[in-house]
Amino acid sequence: MKSLIKKILLRIFDWALEETKRNRYNQFRKLYEIDKEFKFNGPGILFYGDGKIILGPRSYIGNFSTIQSEKGCEVVIGSHCAISHYVKIYTSSYLADQDFTVDRRTIKSGSVIIGDGVWIGANVLINPGVTIGSNSIIGANSVVTKDVESNSIVSGVPAIFVRYKKMNEQSI
Repeated sequence: MKSLIKKILLRIFDWALEETKRNRYNQFRKLYEIDKEFKFNGPGILFYGDGKIILGPRSYIGNFSTIQSEKGCEVVIGSHCAISHYVKIYTSSYLADQDFTVDRRTIKSGSVIIGDGVWIGANVLINPGVTIGSNSIIGANSVVTKDVESNSIVSGVPAIFVRYKKMNEQSI
């Protein structure tokens, strides 16, 4: 009897979690321009800010990822993009070379544009003002501080160019 009650309670808990997640992601769809084919893959995904967030079809974002879009900026993610878990995309950040003991701090801001068919590994940070060209790969645990050319593989802290993708008919 205890086992049956435990199973029922777990199912109710799972249902409540899924319903909460669904409601939250539906709110994001109302606030931002998100294609109906865009997928939220997991819990804890956060979108915030007064800027624009435009997400393309057949792309997805993994659990516990964050997109922040400052007013006057936008985050644009193309189609067929694979964004792993714990990815952070920001359109604003403090400038490092300033006095942090004062209340008014200087902020660097800029839109983030991600082309079509981009694969972003787990735990990646994408800084303000970065453009990532189509068909590129960002290695796991990277910090992207500069633009990335199309068909490139970058990795590291900060992310650096590794090589261009080898494109041939067999791999397509």
